[in-house]
Amino acid sequence: MRAVDLSASAGVKAMRTLLHFDASRIKRLGRPLHSAVAKLHLVARRAELTGAYSDYKSALEAVPRWAVAGYDNDEVVPVGVEKMIKVIDWDYPIIFWLERELRKRRGRWTNLLDAGGHVGTKYRAFRRLIDLSKVRWEVYDLPPMVKAGAEMARRDGLEENLSFCSDVSEARKAEILLCSGLLQYLDEPFPEFVSRLAARPEVILLNKVALRDGPTIFSLQRGGPAYFPYQVREKRTFMNELQAIGYEIVDSWQIQYLSHAIASHPELGSSQSWGFVLRRSD
Repeated sequence: MRAVDLSASAGVKAMRTLLHFDASRIKRLGRPLHSAVAKLHLVARRAELTGAYSDYKSALEAVPRWAVAGYDNDEVVPVGVEKMIKVIDWDYPIIFWLERELRKRRGRWTNLLDAGGHVGTKYRAFRRLIDLSKVRWEVYDLPPMVKAGAEMARRDGLEENLSFCSDVSEARKAEILLCSGLLQYLDEPFPEFVSRLAARPEVILLNKVALRDGPTIFSLQRGGPAYFPYQVREKRTFMNELQAIGYEIVDSWQIQYLSHAIASHPELGSSQSWGFVLRRSD
């Protein structure tokens, strides 16, 4: 009679257990706890969303008292700047279409309004790859960003091409409107924002627009010391709005890995991140 190798038998059983281990079941079981913690705004990861609200104001009022509320604060200015002044892969469709538009103008001066352009991060990133020497690049943003951006532009000798304003009604008439990552944080409907411009731009370049197939919702996103109201629009409604303000979609693309789920409300599903090239219909 042969002796049984108990250690080998135990090892085989352990291996079989690992091979058939369902990790997704553990994740599913842990979702209620994760959701409950997120509802208390204890989620520290920057990219994660927490809370679900009906409008921008309600989301802003829900920011924890210990945190900075919104972008209109000096403490928020340095958050993410080093990353934003670099060209990231989702920037390339915008760079492609912007260069096409500038070439069509055959060296003529072009006015571009960079709405939500922070301290001029996209100008600094894009000028390394395309010729912006004939572009009057104006950044519209909140006062803390505008103050810091203007100081940086003076320091770096970029004042001839890069300017700033915190009142969109005072921005110069622009042929091109760029909104890269603005729409999630915009505190008014996009059609209303466009209506406040000096004139309707010929071309609008949108990037990182958060959309979903269900009703529009607002959440909170953490960045550094602050929480920001974050809007995820209903996709069909947003498309209809673009048509209603007189623009046709020339091109669009989805940024797969910029999808966000709301940690406190996983039942709402994930957002989709989109980019668009819009041309004025007339």
